[in-house]
Amino acid sequence: MSDSGVVINEFGLPSNPAEDDGPRILGATLAITTLALIAYLTRMYVRLIMVRNVGLDDYFMSLAIALVVSGQGVIWGSIVYGAGRHMGDIPLEHISTGLKLNFVSQPIFLIAICVTKLAVGATLLRIASTKFYRRLILGIMGFMAFYTTGCFFTVVLQCTDIRALWDQSIPQNCWSQSTLKGLSYTNVALNILTDLLLALIIPIPMLWNLNVNRRTRFSLIFALSLGAFACAAAFIKVGFLVNYGKTGDWLWDSRDISIWTVMECNTGIIAGSLPALRPLFKKVLGTSLGYGNASSGRITGSGYIRQDTLKSKTRKSMVTGKSGTDETSSERAFNYYEMNDHKAAEGNGKTQGVDGATFFVTEVDARSSDESVHRVKPLAVSPGPNRRGGAEGITKTTTMTVDYIARQA
Repeated sequence: MSDSGVVINEFGLPSNPAEDDGPRILGATLAITTLALIAYLTRMYVRLIMVRNVGLDDYFMSLAIALVVSGQGVIWGSIVYGAGRHMGDIPLEHISTGLKLNFVSQPIFLIAICVTKLAVGATLLRIASTKFYRRLILGIMGFMAFYTTGCFFTVVLQCTDIRALWDQSIPQNCWSQSTLKGLSYTNVALNILTDLLLALIIPIPMLWNLNVNRRTRFSLIFALSLGAFACAAAFIKVGFLVNYGKTGDWLWDSRDISIWTVMECNTGIIAGSLPALRPLFKKVLGTSLGYGNASSGRITGSGYIRQDTLKSKTRKSMVTGKSGTDETSSERAFNYYEMNDHKAAEGNGKTQGVDGATFFVTEVDARSSDESVHRVKPLAVSPGPNRRGGAEGITKTTTMTVDYIARQA
């Protein structure tokens, strides 16, 4: 809305009763928060019920959605107490509460944005196939945690007594607006940089060389690249920081900043949750399209794909002392492997398990530029103990994820 009708009332505050952006703030933030909550709940259904495999990225995302929902409640309260209206149009007894809630929402979403990116970083760690990418991702995650901590302290320590931000009776002894704006611009710039790194710059080359079929590769790249929308939201937010607080009309000036901050965080949650929904998409598409029958190695309308883990022992060489596989990259890469055109029975081994389930053990081919990685021979899943003999040597227990089709009764 235009500010052309704003006047200064008898209390020296800007006023224009015709302008009220409270409903717009609530509608925009509540809509995107609801979508993010649906994406998160679907993600946890897949992880807890379908694949029964919860990881660090899920814990980060759970914390992020808890912060976002809490922040949405704070924003709702701030709207009740005047957010989206001019200061002169808010009852005097409500201004202090509105300003306080507006302030409280800032560190909540500051931390929520960081935790969301940590969740995306942890997702990338699941599929990182070399030490280079793992170290790079961990370095970015550590950097995000470091600069977010710094930003948090600049927010809460900007005044000698932080209550001065919402209580006019307390003397103002705060940093200048130019200093605070400079810090805000720095925070936004770092957010944009890390968004680009985690959404495009790292995933595309890393997934491009991942040994999975083309459909899987492109679906993962597309899902993670949606995080670029969070970057776009951060760019848009910069334009509203320019005039923030120039006239002291804080609850009016913050309306678009609040909307795009919530957009940035929730878009990251949605984009970060999409890769985890692939088993659900495979189940739904497999049922609707009818992939032949299980005996031919294809998904049927009465079956579903599930990922699980099994422990195998990789023998170490007594001469070289090196393991035959890079167990770290193999374990993580397996979480996002799918059967190549669902024809695992022909190339990778097949055996019957309990309850008539058919297991397909996919062959690992995770190669690293800085370590020796050899191909793992197809495993046979057997209900009995491993009785194969062999030379004595050092063994190491590793975790490997396998796909299997479980037939429903």
